[in-house]
Amino acid sequence: MADEVRFTVRFPRDLADGLERVCAERGLTPSIVLRGALTLYLTTIAGSTETERRRQFSSEYLFLGIDLLIQRQFPDAHSALMAEADRRVEALYAAS
Repeated sequence: MADEVRFTVRFPRDLADGLERVCAERGLTPSIVLRGALTLYLTTIAGSTETERRRQFSSEYLFLGIDLLIQRQFPDAHSALMAEADRRVEALYAAS
C-alpha cells in the first residue's frame, strides 16, 4: 500500500519471544500485533491529560501505601497476598 511505511526495529529477546508466543496463540502476524500495540500506546499517551496523570499518581500512591502498611503490620500475609495477586494477573492475561 502506498500509505504504509516500513520500519526496521530491534527487540530484546524476551519481547520477541512474547510477540512470537502471542502470534502463535492467536494466529496473528507480528505486523498486526505490533500495529495494535502501537495504536494502544499512542492512544494512551494522547489521552494522558493532567487529570489522568493525577488519577494514575493517586492510584499508584494508594497501592504503594497499602503495600507498605501490609509489609509492616502483616509481614506474614504479604508474601501470600503478592503470590495471589500474581496468580490473578496471570489468569486474567491468560484469559484475554
